[in-house]
Amino acid sequence: MLSNRDHERVAAAISAAEATTQGEIVCTISFERHRYAEWLLALAAVIAFAVPLVATIVGFGPSDWLAMLGIWQAEGVGEIRLVEAYAIAQLLVLLLTTALLWWSPLAQRYAPLSLRRERVHEAALHQFLARGIHTTVGRTGVLLHASVHDHVVEVIADKEIYTRVSPEHWADAAAALLAGFKRQDPAGGFEDAIALAGKVLAEHFPPTPENPDELPNTLLVV
Repeated sequence: MLSNRDHERVAAAISAAEATTQGEIVCTISFERHRYAEWLLALAAVIAFAVPLVATIVGFGPSDWLAMLGIWQAEGVGEIRLVEAYAIAQLLVLLLTTALLWWSPLAQRYAPLSLRRERVHEAALHQFLARGIHTTVGRTGVLLHASVHDHVVEVIADKEIYTRVSPEHWADAAAALLAGFKRQDPAGGFEDAIALAGKVLAEHFPPTPENPDELPNTLLVV
């Protein structure tokens, strides 16, 4: 997804933005495939409930399953055996569906957006702390984080920035970053988000005479 040229574009955008401010901008991108167990099990349970029910409604019920397997003769099978067969069928569908979804990217891509946002926020916060963005001299660090397979982006700014910049601005930066991925130009999305972040940082946190570069200006793959 990202070529060497793309990495160069992002690095150049960070350097250009940071030249106008004492703020620090860090960009990270994750290709991790998150598994959402609660969503996966709920979806598997619905499928396990629906498949045997639909099969029975259309005329292929427990007695037919038993006859097909040759375990019991379909004719004269007791009701207890039919109930047992139905329950076993549900369990088998549940196990099979859970296994298939566990290894399928669909379970991540179509997980509820709230779950994906929560997971990506946790991952971004971890990167914010692990990369030392909170240790800049002026507490003016900003993280732009993108989770490719979750289709979610996150922007985290240090506390000093939040005292002067409205959260709506970071929503615009996040939207610009996400738009780049949607048009199959992730580097362009980062460039647009970096430009927006740099503009507001330059307005509220102009460069100091020394203006040290405290954090890496490269796109970090995490």
